[in-house]
Amino acid sequence: MISFFGQPKYAKHEFIGYELFLREYVDGKWHFPDDFGKFDAAEFADALINTLHHVSGNTQMVSINLDPDDFVSTRYIHELSRAQFACPTVQIIVELTEHNGRVSLKQLAEAANSFRRHDLWVCLDDVGTGENQINLVSALAPYVQEYKFALQNFHNQKDFITLVTPQLQFWREQASIADVIFAIEGFETQSDLQIAHNYHADLLQGYYFGRPHLLQ
Repeated sequence: MISFFGQPKYAKHEFIGYELFLREYVDGKWHFPDDFGKFDAAEFADALINTLHHVSGNTQMVSINLDPDDFVSTRYIHELSRAQFACPTVQIIVELTEHNGRVSLKQLAEAANSFRRHDLWVCLDDVGTGENQINLVSALAPYVQEYKFALQNFHNQKDFITLVTPQLQFWREQASIADVIFAIEGFETQSDLQIAHNYHADLLQGYYFGRPHLLQ
């Protein structure tokens, strides 16, 4: 059995939704799946619909993660469109991860356009990390509603503030130019919150606000 754990998202310190993380129930416990490929798109969408039927009424949006190969899959586009149709009061956001895939920029752009045409939002996850660099961001810009920046990718660095400040400034500017939501995730301490204030994050997320938990 599979289901989703949710980590809360906040806008101006008001709860607005969740990022969802797939988990598998094995031997009486929930586990991080050892192979996501064994779940097909329909099973993924069924678990998503079931989860959305259990979230609180003030949940406005949820996001799910897809690696590039699944992001361009017509099956995922179709099945997530089915989930959005079945749960019209909650906006589903598809987060394209920064992982490397066997797909082209053209395929990613076409898939992002398909999600948009089916009333699904697209978020570029961990901008500035892995494959989600400015060339990919520019190619997908017409079809994207959110850029997400991950503080946790820098927390273990000795010069955290020195390293993260120019990156945040750059991606905040890119989000403003593209007129998209700017999300920051990875808040762990009270001092991290000053970063959100300085760079005008529209959405906030991290262990400081809450850890992922089963929503059913």
